[in-house]
Amino acid sequence: MSQGAESTALEDGSGAPERLGSPSRPLNRTERAVWLGLLSTHMKLLRTLDTELTAAERIPLSSFEVLLTVAEAPEGRVRMKDIAASLLISRSGLTRIVDDLERQGLVVREKCPTDARGFDAVLTEAGRKAYRRARKVHLSNLRKEFLDKLTDEQLTTLAGIWATVGLDDNAAAC
Repeated sequence: MSQGAESTALEDGSGAPERLGSPSRPLNRTERAVWLGLLSTHMKLLRTLDTELTAAERIPLSSFEVLLTVAEAPEGRVRMKDIAASLLISRSGLTRIVDDLERQGLVVREKCPTDARGFDAVLTEAGRKAYRRARKVHLSNLRKEFLDKLTDEQLTTLAGIWATVGLDDNAAAC
């Protein structure tokens, strides 16, 4: 192992390697493969899920994510600003998605009972039915295209990696 590629355990006890050298140094082959693999897998999986949801239920992935957020919320209602924050989209982007879902009769906007300035997205009965159908499409394709390709051990390792990296704040929402 070359001097630049040496690693030692972190003093915080996490067991994560502390890589030596400048933080802005170029990626080594393994780091590049990990980064590009993450990006490529994410992009291809999102494209496939979007295509399949649109073909089967005429609901794009972005709309499905909003339906999922509202359907999984207590009483089937969520503040618009909270949906935008949880899905990492702008409020204007969310407004466009909810406008479309409203036109389809899947959600309605109602004044927030605790803050007259805000609005909640509320799932309609038609929205609940559409969500259940779309969820089956989403889950079957998520399993086929990603989860079923991994062993139980790989899934456990990957879940641990996401927890270590700390970017899994909304993982329980799926």
